[in-house]
Amino acid sequence: MTKEELLSKIQASIDEQQAKLELLKEKAKNESQETINDIRAAINDLEPKLEQAKAKAKEIAEVTDDKWDDMKESLESGWDEASSKLEESWNSLTSKIKSFFS
Repeated sequence: MTKEELLSKIQASIDEQQAKLELLKEKAKNESQETINDIRAAINDLEPKLEQAKAKAKEIAEVTDDKWDDMKESLESGWDEASSKLEESWNSLTSKIKSFFS
């Protein structure tokens, strides 16, 4: 995978997670206080993971082309780990509040 392909994959994932988070915030406006508290806690858990994903994308974007081949494997692995954590948090949240997504 080239650096550009990896960055494109990362940006698509970040955009998708950001959209889900914004949708969740919007839907929270019409829910009970208990549900809102649960959602806020979930958002507080998700936002730092999303920021970590963005930081990883920035790190990859800043790798110079001459160093890409040497760092490619570890950067791809790092992204896969960050992406997996973000997805796990999102899945945990949606399992708690399925009514929002039905």
